[in-house]
Amino acid sequence: MNQKEVKRNLRLYFWFQVLREPLFWGPILILYLQNVAKMSLGGIYLMEAAAVAVMVFLDVPTGALADLIGRRKTVFWGTFLLIFDTLFFALAESPAWAWTADMVWAVGAALVSGADSSLLYDTLKAGGQAHKFKLVEGRAMAARLITLAFTSLLVGYLAKINLRLPLYLSLPFLAVNAIVTYNFLEPPRGELHYGWKKFLDTMKLSILFVANNRKIKWIIGYVVTISVVSKIWFFSYNPYFELVSLPLEYYGWLFFGMNVIAAAASFWSDRISKWLPEGLSLVLMIALLALPIIAMASWIVMPMVMLVLLQNMVRGYLGPFISHFLHDHLSSERRATMMSIKSTACNLGQFVFMGAFGLTLGALPLTTSMLMLGIGTLVIGFYLLATYKNVFGAGG
Repeated sequence: MNQKEVKRNLRLYFWFQVLREPLFWGPILILYLQNVAKMSLGGIYLMEAAAVAVMVFLDVPTGALADLIGRRKTVFWGTFLLIFDTLFFALAESPAWAWTADMVWAVGAALVSGADSSLLYDTLKAGGQAHKFKLVEGRAMAARLITLAFTSLLVGYLAKINLRLPLYLSLPFLAVNAIVTYNFLEPPRGELHYGWKKFLDTMKLSILFVANNRKIKWIIGYVVTISVVSKIWFFSYNPYFELVSLPLEYYGWLFFGMNVIAAAASFWSDRISKWLPEGLSLVLMIALLALPIIAMASWIVMPMVMLVLLQNMVRGYLGPFISHFLHDHLSSERRATMMSIKSTACNLGQFVFMGAFGLTLGALPLTTSMLMLGIGTLVIGFYLLATYKNVFGAGG
């Protein structure tokens, strides 16, 4: 792969990151499902738990598929399916429509998961620039988050016209992204192999590698904690906004601030990670999740909605920080498979705890459930941080 081809892939990857999700939906996601698809909040959590359960079963096989036939193909087909996911959501008239859309999303997301960052890392490696992964990934994510920040400003106003309008406007951008991913070049990784035996061997060897590496198991456990808590908290945003009577047009402004902060954390992730000791970064990310959730659940007043900004520091910083660590410890032959193992672990955690949170909401108020979430995050976080020195001082 020559330098011109490397630069081409990096340009395409930048636009892939910017356009990889609906640009006009995030601020009203739960509000939309409750009012258009006629779903209860508990039902939404259970639906999302079912979707990530599908990903639990598909992540490792699709990661192995990406390692065998090429990451470009699986990223393209995953991106293509996400167009239909958004279209089904835009046409939703009942919970059945929403469930169908979410299952399509699960398949598409599984195809992309792991293959995208593996394609980037091997592109950089082919150009002798693997050390720039965190920088390139961080800046691409920052561009996506800045884009979402500015599109979020429009969402509240568009939703006041028609709740479906933001989703319809997102579709052309997702179609462009399918074209972007189709034009990726596959980085060289040696000969690609096909066949069931190679497929199964790739999964087995990758799982054994992760199972016997203490450092990678610890990092995966940490990422699972962050991802589960972040997703549960994100799905509580809209109900909490309604609880404190935040006007709809302000949803977009709040999401603008969230995405700007996440973009800044992502853009500067390389510099921050060199300035902060690794252990301190890990402590701060747990604190910036658990403490705001506890505060929001304890004081139910409109100014507390600003605390969601703190989660987005973690959202922007975590991806480049953790991905770089894992890629530095993985081989190209099974890179996408092992990244998918990480994703599978996250999805399994989300399946269990989002389902449990959905059931909890049927018995307890939102704020009580959030308080339990925040306290649970602190307990698990303290345990992980207490074992950090032992694991990383022992050679993994």
